[in-house]
Amino acid sequence: MVQMLDGKSGLIYQPVPLPPLASVHELLADALPLLQPVSRMSVTESAERHIRVQTGGVWQQFNREDVPYMVEPSDMTQSRRYRAVAFVGPSQSGKTFFLITTSLHAVKCDPGPVQIIHMTKTDGDAWVEESLNPTIQNSPDIVQNLGRSADDDTFSRKRFKGMRLSIGYPVANQLSSRKQRMVLLTDYDHMPQRLGPKDQPEGSPFSMALQRIKSFLSRGTVVAESTPAFSVTDASWSPSQLAPHEMPPVSDGIVPIYNLGTRGRWMWECRDCGDLFEPRFDRIEYDNTLDPMAAGEQAVMVCPHCGACFGHNHKRENNRRALKGHGGWLHEGKGGDLVQIGDSNIRATDTVSYAINGAAATFANWANLVSNYETARRRFDDDGDELALRQFYFTDVGVPFKSDRGEKAGELTLAALKENRLTVPKGTAPDWTRFITVSVDVQGAYFPVQVEAWGQDQRRTVIDRFDLTQPMDGSERKLAPHKYVADWSVLIDLESRVYPVAGAEHGLVPCVLVVDFHGLPGVSDHAEAFIRARAKEGQGRRWYTSRGHGGLNQRDRVWYEAPERASGGRKARTIKILNMAVDRLKDTVFAALNKPAGAAGCFQLSEWMEDDPVNEFIAETRTEKGWEMKPGRRRNESFDLSVQAQAAAEHKGVKRINWEAPPIWAVGGATNEFAVTDDLVNRAEVEPAKLNDTQPTQTADQWIQPRSNWI
Repeated sequence: MVQMLDGKSGLIYQPVPLPPLASVHELLADALPLLQPVSRMSVTESAERHIRVQTGGVWQQFNREDVPYMVEPSDMTQSRRYRAVAFVGPSQSGKTFFLITTSLHAVKCDPGPVQIIHMTKTDGDAWVEESLNPTIQNSPDIVQNLGRSADDDTFSRKRFKGMRLSIGYPVANQLSSRKQRMVLLTDYDHMPQRLGPKDQPEGSPFSMALQRIKSFLSRGTVVAESTPAFSVTDASWSPSQLAPHEMPPVSDGIVPIYNLGTRGRWMWECRDCGDLFEPRFDRIEYDNTLDPMAAGEQAVMVCPHCGACFGHNHKRENNRRALKGHGGWLHEGKGGDLVQIGDSNIRATDTVSYAINGAAATFANWANLVSNYETARRRFDDDGDELALRQFYFTDVGVPFKSDRGEKAGELTLAALKENRLTVPKGTAPDWTRFITVSVDVQGAYFPVQVEAWGQDQRRTVIDRFDLTQPMDGSERKLAPHKYVADWSVLIDLESRVYPVAGAEHGLVPCVLVVDFHGLPGVSDHAEAFIRARAKEGQGRRWYTSRGHGGLNQRDRVWYEAPERASGGRKARTIKILNMAVDRLKDTVFAALNKPAGAAGCFQLSEWMEDDPVNEFIAETRTEKGWEMKPGRRRNESFDLSVQAQAAAEHKGVKRINWEAPPIWAVGGATNEFAVTDDLVNRAEVEPAKLNDTQPTQTADQWIQPRSNWI
């Protein structure tokens, strides 16, 4: 045994012995399998023979009956007739099996370079660690072909004997200058749809992937799979008899690729009438008057031909029967007929495409689908926020979301807003008022102010609207909130204004006041100073600054926290800010304006409002990405101020109120925490009364005692 002396430490150590030299016979035995001809074995057959998957926490041999609707799409990745395969489906429908079985088919049956493109590098690494690596290590036939070098088994590359599996993410250089026999694009709708420089994009991930397989001619394949993530662009669209499987038009993503393909749908055979039908969520029936969970327990699938009902316990058997010929995938024919793959009458295209509804997915439970839908629908009916509905259709059902905003947008006109208006005078709160909010925007030379009265079930109206334009020092100059912090003192008066309640012997001061945090340079600093000053005066629990965040997929509707970092890399603000998902909150305001007068959650305007501030409510239009200013419109303060009020009310807790036992700040009558009583309140003057210096201002910490000299 050889021993060696370490010159630095003086210690004697024994090195690990080198492995024995490989013989020529061993090298040939290891390399000869690579010379075998390409196997005729299909992807599914190869998976059942060579791949083990984890099902129910147990590693077992792959079984096509677990996800029967994945058999044909997987096998068609080896077709010489089609150069692309597109699959649209809900989350948790077995698409991970699809990726693994298709990519690992090349290890044992058809060696060649394969590339998988994930949404991001982080998601790709997570998929390798959580799904791909365990599958390889638990599949003896696969792991024995994996290279033994450290470079052969990384997060971005797996080298097997005779083939290379690359894992990348959607950037231009990952889909350029590389020859691949197969490219798989996973979660396609969540990728950037344009790669390369913004001013000169090189193309979509799908189109660039098609360029990578050209050198392999008919053997090359691009596979794209995803849940939809783009909304319908034409609300008036409906399928035609010549294209019964066509999906609604969307701007980008997997759906346009599907529509260009053969448009296959998964079918069941009805045991009663023998006709075929597509199992879809809209064919599930239940009692929608019950609670969501109770409604879900009654869910049944109804045959559109004979009305026969199928319980969820029949789904697995129906899927297996479809795999054995009693249903299965049917594609569109040239005249609108439905045909099987391989039929000469199938649509003329080089993309074979599939779409499966969440109701047929193996891992979807009908009771959960119904419960999720009813919860999302009722939330939308309540506050107009459609985010939960969008997520349900995208991820649970696997279809593009069709919003009815476009149809309702035509109804919200100046004339519509002026119908059935309240007759309460300006500055007076309706008799149903429970609390008052004040919203303040910051413009270059003025503060737009809007005061709203809120009632039970989030009913609301505007009771005052004005602009503050002059500083308090009596000078003739205009306000400059971004230049002079002293100009913010004009807002202090707002917290002590008393608004009489019609028909009552009390008035209300605002329970919450919110002012915009953004504007011209200097506004944020002055807003922070103003809030600090109000906190020192004991009004910190009533005043807030707000900051808007665009986009329909914000984490929450409203969240109250200090920013992590200020602009320009400066130290973060030490005050908390009321953050608003403005596009989602605008959906709520828009829906409230559309509700009939007197309905729960309605936003009914008053007769005293002039056309200009009313027009500001309809200055924006709803798009797929959110709310945008209409061409030719300049002011939208009323809309923005109502969003601030909505955020303030939600943060205050208006959506959590039990109106049979409301909190003290939402109690009706003179016992309200922010009520002020006096005989003069019954005058219901046009301008609201103002507390004098001797009247104590009511806050959340301080009870307003009735006084006879509060005017």
